[in-house]
Amino acid sequence: MSKKVKFGLIVLLILIIIAFILGIVAIYRFTLIQSIFKKVDENIAINNYYLKTIVTDGNNNFETEAFYRDGIGKCVTSNGLYSWVDGKNAYLVDEENKKIYVLDINDENAITLVSNDMFSSVIPGYNKNIFQRFLLACDLKTRIKSDKLEKQECYMITTNENNIIKTVWIDKESKNPIRAELGNKNESLLKYNYELKFNSTNLEDIILPNIKDYTILDYKSGEIILDNSNIDTNVVDINSISKV
Repeated sequence: MSKKVKFGLIVLLILIIIAFILGIVAIYRFTLIQSIFKKVDENIAINNYYLKTIVTDGNNNFETEAFYRDGIGKCVTSNGLYSWVDGKNAYLVDEENKKIYVLDINDENAITLVSNDMFSSVIPGYNKNIFQRFLLACDLKTRIKSDKLEKQECYMITTNENNIIKTVWIDKESKNPIRAELGNKNESLLKYNYELKFNSTNLEDIILPNIKDYTILDYKSGEIILDNSNIDTNVVDINSISKV
């Protein structure tokens, strides 16, 4: 056997060993990602959660609180306004000025609405199918490693999409996201801190206010749909209101 053939066989053997090792690593990473998603699916099935998010942009902090229970979601922002959605209807409530804006529930760009899987979008790959998740595990740009964050044992997952680097810390025990960062190679753009609890949202957390003294308006146009001064109710009678 010539030296050239021997060299070729050695190179081929090395490539096979490298491919085998990379395959084992990819399978391990894929299995780990799937175990995280399995727990997320179990949490979603609970259908009751509270999610507090603090977003840091430079020196500015923005806080939102999301309450979800049995198909009804409420998302409170730092300015005191909150969105409310029940799967069919959606409103933006301004309690200070006694106004309720009717939202187009299909227009997700209008406002952030709470859903039963709102927290899952934080985790890279959750919204992908199994094949795409496997490709994510195989992608050398994806980093998955153990890390400790404020004494919590975490998985740290880092992905790179369109030159935006996303890093998420997921608690190993609960499989809940606790922190995320978005940035590029030079600087961090946004930082997110999460507080996630299950079976903690009560009916009082998601009930609409007594709308007797509220004015009902269209969110996009700002036009008054109904001056509600003569209505005496404290829950969801505005569900029956149709735009005119």
